[in-house]
Amino acid sequence: MAKRHLKVTGDLGRVIFMEWDMRNTASIEESVRHSDIVYNLVGRDYPTKNFDLEDVNVESAERIAEAVAKYDIDRFVHVSSYNADKNSPSAFFRTKGQAEEVVRSIFPETTLVRPAPAFGFEDKLLHKLAGAANVLTSNHMRERFWPVHVSKRTRHVVDREID
Repeated sequence: MAKRHLKVTGDLGRVIFMEWDMRNTASIEESVRHSDIVYNLVGRDYPTKNFDLEDVNVESAERIAEAVAKYDIDRFVHVSSYNADKNSPSAFFRTKGQAEEVVRSIFPETTLVRPAPAFGFEDKLLHKLAGAANVLTSNHMRERFWPVHVSKRTRHVVDREID
């Protein structure tokens, strides 16, 4: 019973898990073609040896939006970042801003969600704040932000699309 909150909810046949590859357009199309709503939660805040920020944050969003437009999906929700700006000096925020622009140009009815930093069990935010490196900051301990618990953020995203 302790793990019940992890259970996927949906009627039989409504939630289908599929493997896909963000570089394979056919697998993306197969993943979205029978959907009523598509949530794009793909994103990364650091590059890897296989994918840079442009690949993950912009090109994958573009491919997903193209598949959503091709199959005329009713709703497309693109989860971005709270400081997304295509003119940002930060590569992460810049690519998130570019992705927002790209998905809106392909699918104008896209719902953009810009969540605040989140905290929850074993997250990066709480580990950062508890770490020794948090003693020194670039703005003399004046940085302020208002994080939200991950369960509330998820509930908000889902509830706004059901209405």
